[in-house]
Amino acid sequence: MLLSTLGALVLSGLAGLATAQDDQLTTISNSTTSTPIATLYGDSFKSAGGKVLNDKVNVFYGNWTSSQDEQTTFMNFVDGVSSTQWFNTLKQYTDSDSNAVTGPLNVAAAVNDAGSRGLTLSDTNAHKQIILDAVNSGYLSATNQIDPHGVYVLFAGSDVSDSEFCTKNCGYNSHSDEFQYMFIGYPGTCADYCIPPMIKDKSPNGSPAIDAAVTIFSHEIQDVLTDPRNDAWMIQQNGTTIELGDFCAGSDVPDGEWYGTVSQDSNNNATYNLEVGNQKFLVQTVFDLQNKKCILSAS
Repeated sequence: MLLSTLGALVLSGLAGLATAQDDQLTTISNSTTSTPIATLYGDSFKSAGGKVLNDKVNVFYGNWTSSQDEQTTFMNFVDGVSSTQWFNTLKQYTDSDSNAVTGPLNVAAAVNDAGSRGLTLSDTNAHKQIILDAVNSGYLSATNQIDPHGVYVLFAGSDVSDSEFCTKNCGYNSHSDEFQYMFIGYPGTCADYCIPPMIKDKSPNGSPAIDAAVTIFSHEIQDVLTDPRNDAWMIQQNGTTIELGDFCAGSDVPDGEWYGTVSQDSNNNATYNLEVGNQKFLVQTVFDLQNKKCILSAS
């Protein structure tokens, strides 16, 4: 569930950004070594009966105090990843009504908030209120209505501090009574903690912070889609919630399990494992429910 300057509202018309093409996975992991969580729970992992998400994803986009190129890079990934073989692995996960995580993900709307709730965020209630403010403003929805089937993504800029970011997590996912959401802090704030070592100095898109944000997103979106209300694909163990993304991540998980087979970009020698459109990214592997291993693509 966890992966260890928000300030004038501006509507960003990002729904029409680049769309992905088919067959964009360049390397596939055929890993056979089980991670610690997979060893403990892989054979017994099943849905607790709750719903999965199988429709679009709405994105609330915080203010990154950097270039528009960084924003576009992230939005391109979100808008195109559903067409990759990596995303297809998630389709194994269904609920009691036989609904599967089918996608596609869509960037339905985006907004920049320069700090309406201050630059020091103290708890999850502040995160949820920022999202509600954005919806009520009309910048995300013409009717000022929450989409109960959407996912709202809240990003903190480099000038925002958060009580748990950089100390307890780099991002997390949760829900309210009305919607599900994820929070991702600016990874460059604590690069040693939140940027994968293999892209810390040289990343696929020339920004280790935004490339790390994509990696974090690739963990959290697994959790949100398969366990949006904390009652579907999850395990409660000693007060800790274990979700899909946790199976292939963690400090005791080797890089080969966490990221699968990686490649080096011939242009800049940066490490990546997935192509979306004409861009390259580093994503986390997904636990293959059928074969009980962490993979980049279902066979």
